[in-house]
Amino acid sequence: MRKTLLYAVPVTFILVSLTLMISGGWLKEPMGDQDELLKSVQNIEQHVKRNEWQEAKREHTYTKKAWTIVSKRIQYSVGKESLSEVSQILSRMEGAIEANDANVTLVEAYSFYELWENLG
Repeated sequence: MRKTLLYAVPVTFILVSLTLMISGGWLKEPMGDQDELLKSVQNIEQHVKRNEWQEAKREHTYTKKAWTIVSKRIQYSVGKESLSEVSQILSRMEGAIEANDANVTLVEAYSFYELWENLG
């Protein structure tokens, strides 16, 4: 019994750690109505293209909340730099929305898409 535990505990720990480290791809996907991050950025893009700035601001508020939820889930499976870069993109996007600058908002949205695709 003791010998079994001696091997089972480290092997279990290693398996759980590996699973957590490679799970970023599916952990970034929405798991409810509160964390649909990709869809939210796509909605912002559509609002900006139609010059609906108030709706874009509301959607960005949801986006920040969704990012908070998703970032907690994926923090152990992606690099810290990637998490920071997504946060920076969302902050720049917020500034562009406040300034009603469609060009910068769309550039940041497409930067987000590229990063999101490679995340996890």
